[in-house]
Amino acid sequence: MEPWSVMHYPADRLAAFLASPDGGVARYVVSLNGKDAGAVSVRNPWLKGPYLELLALLPEAQNQGIGSSILAWLEGAALQHGARNLWVCASSFNARALRFYERHGFIEVERTDGTRNEERAPDVQYVWRPPSRLSSRYG
Repeated sequence: MEPWSVMHYPADRLAAFLASPDGGVARYVVSLNGKDAGAVSVRNPWLKGPYLELLALLPEAQNQGIGSSILAWLEGAALQHGARNLWVCASSFNARALRFYERHGFIEVERTDGTRNEERAPDVQYVWRPPSRLSSRYG
């Protein structure tokens, strides 16, 4: 499954990451028709808002609105908890993911050369900010 297959990130290593205990992270299994279809991992708090560190859907679960529903749920939860930001990072070669996040209102804040991440893969950091109550009320 991209992008992990492109980065030669084996499935057992991804499974170990998802199973590893981390008090600052909530992890979820995405199910479709009673079968595992993906995973979500959210670190919170992180820079005044949650960080979506993993949104992975198997190919058969893609292009069905599931990723959009997950983002809507996460944005709603962020708003309920007064978060000022929602963060996500995507591999710079993963054009589909970059378009997905941009289409959902995420703004690029940084491109890296990969020296700061475990995979050493260049990536793009995005932020989503809740709509301002002031602007929605007056403009």
